[in-house]
Formats: sequence, C-alpha cells, structure tokens
Amino acid sequence: MALATAATVAGAAHRRRPAALTKPLPLLFLGVDVARHAGTRSGTDNALLAGAVAFSAAGDRAMLLEEFADEPADKDRRLQLGASLFAGAQLCLTAAMMRRGARPSGRGLLARTAVLAESATVLAVHRPRLLPILGGYGNSLALMSATAAGMRPSRSAMRTGGLLFLASDLTIINRRHLINNPRLAAAGEAWVLASYFAAQWLLLTGLGSEPDNDDD
Repeated sequence: MALATAATVAGAAHRRRPAALTKPLPLLFLGVDVARHAGTRSGTDNALLAGAVAFSAAGDRAMLLEEFADEPADKDRRLQLGASLFAGAQLCLTAAMMRRGARPSGRGLLARTAVLAESATVLAVHRPRLLPILGGYGNSLALMSATAAGMRPSRSAMRTGGLLFLASDLTIINRRHLINNPRLAAAGEAWVLASYFAAQWLLLTGLGSEPDNDDD
C-alpha cells in the first residue's frame, strides 16, 4: 500500500523524477510476491503470471515516457507501445483465469466493450490514427475484465480487480483529452494510478496465491 501510495502521489503531482523512481515499485513488489508461491503452481501458470508482471512493468515505463513526452509524435509512439505491452499482460491474465475454469459471459463482454466505446469515441476525435492499436488493446481489456467476472463466487476480489482495471484505463483517455483544469487533471491521474495499482494487486495476488492442481 505504501509503495502504491507513493507512486500515486508522485504521478498526480506530475513530477517526472519522483514518478520515474516510484512507479515501478508496486509491480516489483507484486512480482516478488507472486514468485514466492511459484512452487505451488504449474510451469504454465508461472509463465503466464510472469508474463503479466513483465508486460505490465514494461507498459508502465512506456506510459510514463508518454506522459512526459513533449513531441506529439513521440507521445503517440509511446502510447501505442504501452497499449501493445498491456495487451500482452491482459492476455496473460485472461489465460491464467481460464486455466482456473473462468469463462467470460457474452453479456459481460458486451457491456464492457460498450463502456470502452466512450473512450474510443474520444480517441477517434482527438487521436484517430491510434485507434487500430488502442482498439485492439481495449478488446483485450474487455475480455480480461469479463473473464475475471466469470471466476467462482469466492474470487469476487478478482472481479473487482477486472472492473478497476477497466475504470482506470477508461479515465486515462478522458483525463488527457477532456479535462483542462490542472486540479481536476491531478485528481484524475490520482484515480488512474490508485485504481490501476489496486487492480493489479487484486488480480495478481488472487491468481498468484491459488494453488494449481494441473499436472503440466
């Protein structure tokens, strides 16, 4: 919690050096926590969780560079890279949940896709050339969140994690293109980071602490 709070405060203050120093720490801590339980899981599950952490950490770096980039072309390039990396993380999480029997419902997937259509519309107005890659990422996010909702009732924290991830990413596009007030923008960034770190915690600890009974 302390690491996530520090990263959230630094990001909301829009201070590059403190943000660069603190943002990697929550994922590093989660990666260590997940690794501690590696012996209780199969090699496949360990690879999927390691992939989710690694893709997310690399995506965090790309998004940090996008946040502080000065040139529009550089910002676009970083945002596309970040979306591609996070798509990899979402697919790893989805596969790990499916190995535990979770399946997305058609209704849940449709509802999440409809919610993300709002940010896609904002993006189409302000940065339309990014739609192909960010649209693909949105689909992977909707699938992950819907699959998390398909976990058995005792894993309701993971369903919450899937929804928080969705809410965090939805806020990113709106904050950057629809909010001009500095205080509101700072509050929006605080929500983006706080909900993102909470989502990662709920999803990765939920999957990481679940013993795997497969033989592969």
